Amino acid sequence: MAARSNKPFWEVKTLAEMTQQEWESVCDGCGKCCLHKLQDEYDDAVYYTSVACRLLDCETCQCKDYPNRTQHVPDCVQLSKENVDTLGWMPSTCAYRLLSEGKGLPDWHP
Repeated sequence: MAARSNKPFWEVKTLAEMTQQEWESVCDGCGKCCLHKLQDEYDDAVYYTSVACRLLDCETCQCKDYPNRTQHVPDCVQLSKENVDTLGWMPSTCAYRLLSEGKGLPDWHP
């Protein structure tokens, strides 16, 4: 019988190995992925604006219609196991980005 780990699942699984429920729970709810961003054409630096997607509830930093968001906002970028490594515009503090870069999560992460 294998010993159970007391470590959080994100320390023993890769993003690709996570269940859908685990994947969703990794999000720390910052809402920055729902802000409009500008990318400098010269140095590729990403700048976050204060303009949010119309579905972002700015009080809770949650999508108002998460299950149907792409029907309302067709260009909504869904973070997924397949594209997480290609989304360089995600903030450096994003849990998905940290894990995809092989880094740990902050101690406060649930």
